[in-house]
Amino acid sequence: MQLIPYLKTTFGLTDDLLVYLEQVSVTKTYEKKAVILDAGHYSRNVFFIEQGLVRMFYYKLDKDITHYFFSEQTFAAGTESVFYHKKSMYGIEALEPSTITLIPFDAIAKLASRSIAMNRLIQTILLQALIGFSTRLQSLQFETAQERYQNLMEQHPNILLRAPLGDIASYLGISQQTLSVIRAQR
Repeated sequence: MQLIPYLKTTFGLTDDLLVYLEQVSVTKTYEKKAVILDAGHYSRNVFFIEQGLVRMFYYKLDKDITHYFFSEQTFAAGTESVFYHKKSMYGIEALEPSTITLIPFDAIAKLASRSIAMNRLIQTILLQALIGFSTRLQSLQFETAQERYQNLMEQHPNILLRAPLGDIASYLGISQQTLSVIRAQR
């Protein structure tokens, strides 16, 4: 679903707010493996995934680690950049051909000063990030590799069809070999 219809149906934004957001937003298409945002860079945009699958990643010891997956009708952002004007440690990469709308956060913040619906949009973006981070932390701290894999399959059953196994393994915090063993046991 495209950004404007999504915002209208999900948040009930008025036509004047939607027209403004449509004017300041830019929709781009990305090829598979295209880096949308480099880790360690600055971006004040919020990314709305209209179509496709992307991953948020970071580097540790020169190895990229998948932090989270985002699919259709979700928002992704380097929260450090968007909310705190700092370089984000996270990058964003397209895992399949993707259509993404970039919304300048300054435009969202400007509209939020006069619109409760826009404040709900900001809350949604922040809550998606918070829930994603806290779920990931809880999973890595308290679940076995098998439990993490099972939860991923229950919550995102098509992820194995869409994401490379190496990215799934790094998301789960395991090696690709361990992932193969877990999958063979199912």
